[in-house]
Amino acid sequence: MILRFLIRKFGAREVGRIRSSVRQYMQTQMKDVLVATEHSPYLTRHRIDAIVMRTRMVAAAFSVLTFLWIGLDALTLPWPEWGVLGCIRAAASGVFAFVAFPHKRAWNLRGALFLLSIILAIPLSFFLAAQFLFQDDVLGGLALINVRLYDALPFIVLAGLSVFPLVVVEGLLFALVVFVLAILGPVLAGRFEMARELTTLWVMVVILGIYAFAGMIQLNYMIALLRRASHDTLTGAFTRRSGMELLDNQFRTSVEQDLPLSVAFFDLDNFKSINDVHGHDAGDKVLRDAVAKLGRLLRQGDSVIRWGGEEFVVVMTGSSADGVHIAMQRVMHEWLGTNPGGGPVTASIGVAERTRDKVEDWPQLVELADKRMYQSKTSGKARCTFTDEDVLLPA
Repeated sequence: MILRFLIRKFGAREVGRIRSSVRQYMQTQMKDVLVATEHSPYLTRHRIDAIVMRTRMVAAAFSVLTFLWIGLDALTLPWPEWGVLGCIRAAASGVFAFVAFPHKRAWNLRGALFLLSIILAIPLSFFLAAQFLFQDDVLGGLALINVRLYDALPFIVLAGLSVFPLVVVEGLLFALVVFVLAILGPVLAGRFEMARELTTLWVMVVILGIYAFAGMIQLNYMIALLRRASHDTLTGAFTRRSGMELLDNQFRTSVEQDLPLSVAFFDLDNFKSINDVHGHDAGDKVLRDAVAKLGRLLRQGDSVIRWGGEEFVVVMTGSSADGVHIAMQRVMHEWLGTNPGGGPVTASIGVAERTRDKVEDWPQLVELADKRMYQSKTSGKARCTFTDEDVLLPA
């Protein structure tokens, strides 16, 4: 019924275009905010940096606030309960300070999420401790208000998740732990009240819905900003600046995890003649088509960088020498689109691999791939040079 109304209002073609746009969004951007399985290494690196930085900022603030709260407990709560909580708070303040301290290490996503889980676990530990410490106490006045603040900690933790650029699945896993502890704590401490727990559950569900929506907006905005800043506006490939950052991170990861890392340097053949004969618009189309074709022919995790003009660098992590050979064969079998004259868009290619070529840093890796690309260019074009003895020719 709604679809018929929209067709009458806007026309079948416009409705079809809108449906196509929505479907494309659901398949690309929406998927990126739901799960992290197909995030580019560049996005993952920036998301890790954001999670770690915000975790440290929160930890720094709470290392002070947690310690100062001991005074509030001493003024409002009976002894020895406030003494027990004070000891826990002093230890927690030390943990917060440790997390806030800048450690000289390269974080991966698992480590960043673990760091986040530490600062989320601390307020939940206060919540659980309060359930057992005050299970038999009859409190009033300021003491009751303070204990109610402890009871509200799961809500604060759940709302605080929105500070961090988590995908929906990661956020839901953290939220599930909060839900379980919020319900299980009063049950184990003998403070379970059906009406109160149902109210707690309902409010937490509402907060979770708001968090999920806010988190999706935040992450989608972050992805859009990163894409705008890091991708070439003409081709959609990474810019040279963002590509250098990506190469630096990938090279360090390759060394730390002892993984192969290959770089393929592409230079489109006879590109200047396309611009001279057919114009720059035709040349721009060739560049766009070449990057789109590389995206289809290579793996999802491979990254294409526009190094300059008609030169592109492809970064392939974790591919064995045989795997890179197969990828280059696939590229050379189909090539990179069709030029305005009707022929295939070919490229001179050079490939270098970190472990086989024993390079010490990523600039040396790119330089070696560039040198081998030049060998391909000077020896006849439309070929791929792996070493002086290993040159791949088109079928």
